[in-house]
Amino acid sequence: MATSNIHGFYTNVVEAIEPRQYTATNYLKNQLIFLKRLGSELDSETKAGAMVNMQIPNLEMAIEELSV
Repeated sequence: MATSNIHGFYTNVVEAIEPRQYTATNYLKNQLIFLKRLGSELDSETKAGAMVNMQIPNLEMAIEELSV
């Protein structure tokens, strides 16, 4: 990182940002992590909790299909 003076303020500037290449599997794994965390926060007796818990097995099956 480099330090730059912008309008009188010193800021850290990232000189080079390389774009990340996400695959469908990476995207689904991120979704699965998010839903598992959300599912642990929600009550499974509520409609939202039940819907989140129903999506987790679907994502796990989709990840398995893409991994093969």
